[in-house]
Amino acid sequence: MIPAIPPVASAASSGVTSIAQALSTTTPASQSAATRQAPGSSFGNILAQAVDQMQTSQVNAQAQSVQVAAGGGSVTSAQIAATQATLETELAVSLRNAVTSALNQIMSTPF
Repeated sequence: MIPAIPPVASAASSGVTSIAQALSTTTPASQSAATRQAPGSSFGNILAQAVDQMQTSQVNAQAQSVQVAAGGGSVTSAQIAATQATLETELAVSLRNAVTSALNQIMSTPF
């Protein structure tokens, strides 16, 4: 039996939370009826939602930066939005690299 992966301790943003939920260690057989996802939701859908949310935060950061450059808006809010967008992008790149590395390791394993 494959050992369970420990759950993510905390999430920096809701994008991370949705990814953590997608990578949950519980199996469908061990989930209660209340915690099961809707039949239409899948890992691909959750991943697409996380990418959409990352793109939304990047657009928000850019819009707030433009407002600050034009003399309006809050510098603090723009900085927070830019930092959030940066962190979400770094997380996505890190996850992509980890998945790519794992797939390469699986592909190079002799059977």
